[in-house]
Amino acid sequence: MLKKILMLLCLTAAATTLLRAQEIPTETRAGELQVGGGYAGANPDYSEHKFYGPYLYTTFDFREHIGAEFNFHYLKESNDTSGEGLYEKTYEIGPRYVWHVKQRFNPYLKFLVGRGVFQYPHNSANLAYNLYSFGGGLDVNIKPYLNVRVLDFEDQKWGSFPPHGLSPFVVSFGAAYRFH
Repeated sequence: MLKKILMLLCLTAAATTLLRAQEIPTETRAGELQVGGGYAGANPDYSEHKFYGPYLYTTFDFREHIGAEFNFHYLKESNDTSGEGLYEKTYEIGPRYVWHVKQRFNPYLKFLVGRGVFQYPHNSANLAYNLYSFGGGLDVNIKPYLNVRVLDFEDQKWGSFPPHGLSPFVVSFGAAYRFH
């Protein structure tokens, strides 16, 4: 009987390493969130002057390479000497694909859809239009909690903007706090 108990204990001790293969990891997370802001410039395709202003962005990566991005731009005409008051505001959201290079550099591509508000000259009208954009950029991890957006670009298409649409090209840079 003692021999059987000793044999059972030895088999149980040897089997515990095999049982650990089914262990569920304790450090899982839903994703990675970053919230940031910066400065943007645009070639608005409406005026000969460039538009500049602040922008805010939020990204949430729910998989290693797949996530979502939300952007808000508020860009005003740079040389508004005539008092025309031209500006454009955009609200965009959509998917993004991120590559992680050496755990520090994170180039990405994105496709966003949203709404753009355009202020016409001399406050004659303030109208909103649907838009979509293709873009990409590079985020660099400086600290575990800090990302610097070295470059972000978007090629926007405002579909029903008269007479043939509006196609601003927007370039931005900024920094974000990273929650992980």
